[in-house]
Amino acid sequence: MGSLDKAMSILKHLGDPPYEFSLSELASFVDIGKSGAFKILKTLQAHNFVIQDFLTKKYHLSPIMIRLGNVYGRLKGIEEITRPVLSYISRTLGETTYISVWEGDRAFPAYKNVVRGGCYDAADFIGTSIPLNSGGSAMVLCAYQDGELMRKILSTAELEKRTPFTIMDREGLLEEYEKIRERGYAIEDETFTLGEITLAVPVFAQEGVVIASLGLSAPKHHLPEEKIPEWIHILKKGAEEISISFRFRH
Repeated sequence: MGSLDKAMSILKHLGDPPYEFSLSELASFVDIGKSGAFKILKTLQAHNFVIQDFLTKKYHLSPIMIRLGNVYGRLKGIEEITRPVLSYISRTLGETTYISVWEGDRAFPAYKNVVRGGCYDAADFIGTSIPLNSGGSAMVLCAYQDGELMRKILSTAELEKRTPFTIMDREGLLEEYEKIRERGYAIEDETFTLGEITLAVPVFAQEGVVIASLGLSAPKHHLPEEKIPEWIHILKKGAEEISISFRFRH
């Protein structure tokens, strides 16, 4: 791994909880000595990508990431396009909705519409990586990636057992991705949080490329099995509207 790769790995790691790390922790993460990690961090500091806390001496991302994220969002029009759809579905079904995007080897929610008293009402999960083996919106995104790429990612990914129902077997997980791709949606039934269910569908761009997933999370007692087809239909119509808007914009 070259210096640039190590620097990028450090930046991505700083985007994960607890969002700030010591020099020793970052050196260990990229498997280099502290002197090598220090040089990389000094370069990142010089270009205003990371900041070292004066008191704790730990490193965290700098405000430049907000600007860069806003630039990307405006360029692609993600928020402008998705917000009305998220709002409409949340009003129609009375549940929390969100858009998740793929980051090359992980998925994270980019925008959400929370209903009062609904799932994630008190938790801000935007920008936090979703487990590849339990989050419905992440599993949709994984399902539409290249199979060999997913095998490679899963070979080193640390799978988190969030509930007794979470899939921990890597081959079983690849089989689940195949099922999701065949039916065109994911149903995450208490594999992420007990008592909650998530439905998620892909958002397509040109040439069948999946650029995002549209998800909905609800307390399980809000969504009896007979309602699932109807809610999936509403999500797919929302995803189709988002897809069309993206095609016209670009």
